[in-house]
Amino acid sequence: MMIEFNIKNIPKHIFKLDFSTIGFFSFYLGVFLLFSAPVISSLFLLIALIISFTISRDNLLKDKINILLIIISSIMISTCIFFNSNSQQILIDKNYNFNTHPLISLINWIPLFLFYMGFQHYLKSKENRILFGYCLIFGSVPLIISGFGQYFFNWYGPLDFLNGLIIWYQREDATGMTAMFNNQNYLSCALATVYPFFYASFLNIKKLKVKKIISLILIILIVLCTILTSSRNGLLGLFIGTIILLFPMKIKLFPLSIITFTSIIIFKTILNNLFNFPLIPIKLIGKFQYHELINEPRIDIWKSALHYIAEKPIFGWGGNSFSSLWNSENTLYFAHSHSIPIELSIQYGLLTSILLTGLILYILIKSSRRIFIDSNNKLMNFSKNNYFERAWLASSFVILFSNTLDILYFDLRISILIWILLAGLRNTFREITN
Repeated sequence: MMIEFNIKNIPKHIFKLDFSTIGFFSFYLGVFLLFSAPVISSLFLLIALIISFTISRDNLLKDKINILLIIISSIMISTCIFFNSNSQQILIDKNYNFNTHPLISLINWIPLFLFYMGFQHYLKSKENRILFGYCLIFGSVPLIISGFGQYFFNWYGPLDFLNGLIIWYQREDATGMTAMFNNQNYLSCALATVYPFFYASFLNIKKLKVKKIISLILIILIVLCTILTSSRNGLLGLFIGTIILLFPMKIKLFPLSIITFTSIIIFKTILNNLFNFPLIPIKLIGKFQYHELINEPRIDIWKSALHYIAEKPIFGWGGNSFSSLWNSENTLYFAHSHSIPIELSIQYGLLTSILLTGLILYILIKSSRRIFIDSNNKLMNFSKNNYFERAWLASSFVILFSNTLDILYFDLRISILIWILLAGLRNTFREITN
C-alpha cells in the first residue's frame, strides 16, 4: 500500500507525551530547521541525541559498525596525540602557518559518529524515514525562496536574525546562486541531495491533484536553482539521483521526465524575458569548455595531495595540514584537498581513510542490495512501496559523491545530513545483519 503524507501515517508514539516523544519531536524539528537555522537545529538534534543514548545505550555496542566507528575514533585520537605532534612542529618550523591543533579537527568527525549512532533510534521504521523525508522537503523550501530572492530580486546579505543566531549569507559577489549558504557549491550539494525526496513525494501521490501539481512545481524549482548555482557537481548530482531513484526506469516514467525538462525550459524562458537572464548561466557553460576542463586546478591539488600522503602515509600530518602545506608552496589559495578520502589520508593517514571509506561503502552496498534485490536475488521492479527508500539511497549517493570531488563536509548542515542519511541506510538492512 502506497504511503502519502497524511497525519494518519505519522507514527502514533509521536503524539504520546513522554521522554521518547520529546526525542522524536526534537529530532524531526532539528531536521526541519537544518538548512535555515543550523545552530538552532543543532540544539534540537543534541537534545534528541542525548535522549536516544539514554533510551538505547544498551544496544550501541551490539552493532559491529558502531564498534568499528569507536575503533576509528580511537585511531584518530591516538594519531593526533602521539604521532601528529612531530608533524605540527615540522610545519611550524617551515613557517607553514599551521595554526590548528590536530585535536580540534576531530570536532568534524567524532561528534558526527555519535549522531550516526544515536539517530538510528528515530529512523527504525520505513514510516520514520518517510517522515524524515517530508521534514527535509519542507525545510528545503526556504532554500528556494532565499535563492530566488537573491538571484532575481537582489536580496543580498548577510542577513542575520536573533542577534546573529541565524545567518543567511545571500552572497552578492558569488559566481552563482548561494541562497543562505556561504558558497554556491554548498547550496548545489544541498539541492541535489534533497531532490530525490521531492521526486519521491511526487511519485507517491496517487492521482493528479493539487498536491501533485505543487510537488511537480517544487521539483522544477529545485532543478532550476541547481542550474543557477553554476555548479557542475550539482548537475552531476541531479543526474545520479534520478538514475538511482528510477532504476530500472519504466516506460511510463519517460513522459514525466520529458514534462519536467520541458517545464524547466519554459519556466526559465519566462524568467529570461522578465529578468534578461540566459537559459543556462554563462558561467556554468564556461565550466564545461575544453580549456576549463584540462586546466582544472583540482588535478594539481590532487597531485600535490598524493605527494603529501606519500611523505607520511600511515598517520598523516594532522588537522588543517593540507592548507598549510599547499599554501606554503603556491600562490593560489586552497583550504582543502577537494576530496574527503584524500583529506582524511592527509590528516589522519591511510589506515583511517581506508577504514572509514570502507565502512561507508559497506553501508551503501548492503542497503543498495536490500532496496534493489529481492529474497530470490532478482532485481526488484520499480515499486510504489519503496519510493522513499530509493530516494534515501539516491540522496546518500549524491551527497557522498559530491564530497569525493569536492569537500562540502565542513559545512555543519552537510556533515550532519550525511551521517543522518547513513544512519537511515543502516536501518534498511539491520534485520539481515543482526
